[in-house]
Amino acid sequence: MCGINGFNFKSDELIVKMSSFTKSRGPDFTDYFKSENYSVSHNRLAIIDPERRSNQPFRFKNLILSFNGEIYNFLELKEKLKSKGYNFSTNSDTEVIIKLFYEYEEESFKFLSGIFALSIYDSIKNKIYLIRDQVGVKPLYYYFDSKNNKFAYSSLIKPLLLVSGENRLNSEAIKYYANFSRNDLRETFYKNIFKVLPGELIIFENNEFNKKKFLNFNFEKKFKKEEFKDNIKHFFSKQFISDVPVALSLSGGIDSNIIFNELLEKKKNQFKCYSVFFKGSQKYSQDFNYAENLCKINNVKFEPVEVSFENFVDNFEKVVDIVEEPVANTNSISNLILSEKIDEKVLFSGDGGDEIFTGYDKYRSIFFLNLISKLNIFRNSSLTFKNKNLRRLLIKDSREMFLSFSEQNMSKNQDCVFKNYQKVSSKDLDKILNHSKSTVGNPRLANVMLHEIDTWLQNDILLRNDKIYANSGIEVRVPFLDKNVIEKYLMINEFHKYGFFFKYKNLLKKFFNKETKYSMKSKSGFNSPFASWLRVELFEFANEILDKNYYDSSGILDLEECKKLLKQHKNNYINPFLIWSLISLQVFLKKNNF
Repeated sequence: MCGINGFNFKSDELIVKMSSFTKSRGPDFTDYFKSENYSVSHNRLAIIDPERRSNQPFRFKNLILSFNGEIYNFLELKEKLKSKGYNFSTNSDTEVIIKLFYEYEEESFKFLSGIFALSIYDSIKNKIYLIRDQVGVKPLYYYFDSKNNKFAYSSLIKPLLLVSGENRLNSEAIKYYANFSRNDLRETFYKNIFKVLPGELIIFENNEFNKKKFLNFNFEKKFKKEEFKDNIKHFFSKQFISDVPVALSLSGGIDSNIIFNELLEKKKNQFKCYSVFFKGSQKYSQDFNYAENLCKINNVKFEPVEVSFENFVDNFEKVVDIVEEPVANTNSISNLILSEKIDEKVLFSGDGGDEIFTGYDKYRSIFFLNLISKLNIFRNSSLTFKNKNLRRLLIKDSREMFLSFSEQNMSKNQDCVFKNYQKVSSKDLDKILNHSKSTVGNPRLANVMLHEIDTWLQNDILLRNDKIYANSGIEVRVPFLDKNVIEKYLMINEFHKYGFFFKYKNLLKKFFNKETKYSMKSKSGFNSPFASWLRVELFEFANEILDKNYYDSSGILDLEECKKLLKQHKNNYINPFLIWSLISLQVFLKKNNF
């Protein structure tokens, strides 16, 4: 985890200010490169070869590299370069990247396997390259002012606001947030501040800005069961490389249990586990009990982390400030509390296991709907149904299926609480889809899951994890979202994923049965007592935030309807997570005076 900043002009004062915002991402070392046509800063979190020789910006001949992330196959690439006559003065992946680029130029990015967001400047060509990995684990943003030939980039949004000199709300982001409780657009909540998309290459040369989709997934569809377990173990082991101590966020679920056992095999018991439990709630702390037992059996260091309703009150504004956008996911508070307890620089997480290996109820529902549709009973029917599930039988497109099971359709009352609410349509998805943009027709589960990689996974799970943990100088690694795992197993036939008995995560349970024997038998996602807290302990707090006296956002939200929804939830369980998304939006709007 590191922080990178840069722009195509010289300003010592500006680059230092930008770097101060990303300092928490890389507290170990900060340095700069400055010239008339290019300025860059790097805040380093030293994990691989944590010596001064590997500090950045890293220079080789006419190239300057600033890199955030880890390259898991850098040792193989290093040997490849050695065979071509290259010598190395460090043990870092950084030196491999820059020399690989010197040899192959932009084609070099296709050799990389890992999590990365990086910039390379060619001082001879006066050319800036930006690129993110296919999955988009590490954030990267840019700003381009074509009138003044001003181009800048950063790991965070705030430094780019210094460059732009403006702070304006992107109202279209509100539309998508109202539908999905996140912003899936390229443009952030801030006008003219954009995301570099996963797998996208941006080149700035001679005051010309060009972007193109460059790194794609190469999906396999044939499943070889005899290779499955060895492949998973191999891909995971690549991620375990580190020259500093590591830790695991351990729950009672299958995903983190598999990572636990692979870490145990590779590092013995030389790692630490952290697990969250909720104060006063045994029901939502079962995860913790399983995790504690697993560590005790294997003599692995274990640290409990308590989360209470008071943590929501104390940290709701801080989370929005760290993530730089509204954070509708209540797990963000648990992430923050956990991040403040961790001593290690590297944290492994089981995130992605549900999204790749079918851990959610909605995935099984889509699987069943596809099975029924193959019977052709309603294939050419002109019938209409009032029942939502019956209507889904008539869906013939993966985009419509994605929308049907999205927050847009699962929640209610958005049209009441958001003023000028507009429902996002299938056609609107052209603005937000990336890898799955050309995926049309066939509502099979794998296509819907690819839509979710472009949206929910990218703009909720990964964004939240990266920014919250990076704020404490921690790099999060997500083995289940290794690009090789996604390429091999996302698009295989769904029958393999569910088996004859339609089991969640059938493949993981079948091939890692021994490794998951101490995991919870029934678990989906990470749950908390937030909904019940919102009815009692957090009710007055929420009522205060959703009030004009806190902030008058009446141009965007109908605050009376928001408070009415909160009161309805107090008496009956109604949309608690929509309510939290409204609270988070209120905080964001107030912080920016939008």
